[in-house]
Amino acid sequence: MKLIVNASNVHVGGMLQVAISFINELQNFPEHEYHVFLSVEAENQIYGHGFPANFIFYSFHSYTSKKGRLKKRWLSFRRLDKLKLLERVIKPDVVFTVFGPTYWKPRAPHVAGFAIPYFVYRESPFFRVTNKMILLRRKFLNHLKEWHFMHYVNYLVVETNEVKERLAEMYGLSEGHIFHVSNTFSSIYNNPAMWSDWIKLPSRIKGELRLVTISTNFRYKNLTIINQVINELKKIAPSLRFRFILTITEQQFKGLHPDNKKYIHFLGPIGVDECPYLYKQCDFMFLPSLLDCFSASYPEAMKMDLPILTSDLPFAKNVCGEAAVYFNPVDARDIAEKIYMLYNDPVLQARMIAYGKRKLSEFGTARERARQYLQIAGIAAKSPQPKGLVRKAVEPALV
Repeated sequence: MKLIVNASNVHVGGMLQVAISFINELQNFPEHEYHVFLSVEAENQIYGHGFPANFIFYSFHSYTSKKGRLKKRWLSFRRLDKLKLLERVIKPDVVFTVFGPTYWKPRAPHVAGFAIPYFVYRESPFFRVTNKMILLRRKFLNHLKEWHFMHYVNYLVVETNEVKERLAEMYGLSEGHIFHVSNTFSSIYNNPAMWSDWIKLPSRIKGELRLVTISTNFRYKNLTIINQVINELKKIAPSLRFRFILTITEQQFKGLHPDNKKYIHFLGPIGVDECPYLYKQCDFMFLPSLLDCFSASYPEAMKMDLPILTSDLPFAKNVCGEAAVYFNPVDARDIAEKIYMLYNDPVLQARMIAYGKRKLSEFGTARERARQYLQIAGIAAKSPQPKGLVRKAVEPALV
């Protein structure tokens, strides 16, 4: 099977982590020919010279710009032209876009990953606490993405069964055109020799509690709540020494009070190979997200023996089950109380870690995920290409 693996539109966060893991795992399936499209961020973490001859890499480095909205738009159109041209030359059996939408309709059958929580978790508090103008813009963008998914993709891959069921019901999608393949931790977590120890946190103050959040600064990740949580922790436990470890820059964190700077250590974006060692230097995994389909931070924390503190919302509970302590993500007092409660309960911490170890088997391995992706690609390649996503047949109503 000749595949285009499209990661040209993946730039940050969990989507980038999945793309890098998937591409690396494809080396275990040498029977196929892979034409891999890389964004600049993916290219920086994929070392093409180490791959076998059945991999051909295509760089989209020149189509990335941080200067000016018009320049970005122009480069986006140029990138789409390149995608179309490359497909005509390669003539693949199937195109697998790691995460859509792509705003490009391949001639070959098109499989795309889906991870846009705005579509499926409309009951989230995000929609209550976010500025109405921002929501209006988001609504427009969602309609645009929705149209492109429905018309430019033939098969969807989602990360949880709950998301599959919600999407199928909301859009009336045919069972055979939406697949559930669980997210998981990268295989690098099983190989400490591959871990980078480049990131070394400052010397730990005696008794210091470290809460790590490996996340981009998307609004729905709700990271700014940390400023209020710090204030509440100082009231609840004045003697508690703690620090939040964030993979964003200080400039990205809006509204941080000067007195609270010492309670946060900003790392900026980090590579996949740097994550395991960072987890090893911390005590709890902390994620106050208001929206997600699946965060890889959950299985990563379970793998690295960190108790999880996260939002009391369906997407988190669906993934973590009993392996997390949950809080109200818009209530800083509740978050602070849950942090302090877990800090003072080593028995509960051990129980969370044990639950997490048992939960890991449900996610499968990165290699199993890649195998399932390829099976779906094989189904798509052998099936007649439909026009967009197929909806269920609706029985006519009886008169």
